[in-house]
Amino acid sequence: MIANLLRTETAENHKKLESLMFVNEIMNNSLSIEQYKKLLTVNYIIHQKLENTLANMLDADIAAALEMNSRLKLSALEKDLNYWGIDSLTLPGLDFELYLPQKNTAEILGALYVLEGATLGGKVIKRHILANPNFKDKDDGLNYYGVYGEELSTKWKIFVSVLNERVEESDYEHCINSANQTFNNLINLSKQLG
Repeated sequence: MIANLLRTETAENHKKLESLMFVNEIMNNSLSIEQYKKLLTVNYIIHQKLENTLANMLDADIAAALEMNSRLKLSALEKDLNYWGIDSLTLPGLDFELYLPQKNTAEILGALYVLEGATLGGKVIKRHILANPNFKDKDDGLNYYGVYGEELSTKWKIFVSVLNERVEESDYEHCINSANQTFNNLINLSKQLG
């Protein structure tokens, strides 16, 4: 199944990204507010560049099966930026070429795999951030990491099911490449923002 292949074939980039996105600090409850603002900024810029484009490229039946409109996270990220006083108009432009998939189901779903996977980890991230003394009484600024609420595992299962059904074996390489390139978007932006 492509979902299992994606996990193994993107593991290296996933690990690289985690090291740039303060996973150790999140897990040991020492994340600073400045580090959290960087996480939000990276996620906001990537979602702002990719989310609507990917949603609009999907075939209508796949978008319906995914309930794509309920998966858009940009408004949650905008709420978080507002809460933390980050002005989206002053964010830097990209100093690298952003990868965008072709209008090809396998490539689009490969890119979405990365964005949906980040949401899957959000529940654990949110729990750790709330246990961090730096974020006492700050849960109003954590919309993105809790965006799916109680529907998290259901939404992930639906996504994996659609992914496994709709990506043909002949397109596995396109899907994997797209996921890795999307990880590279996040890695490059994390490096750019320092």
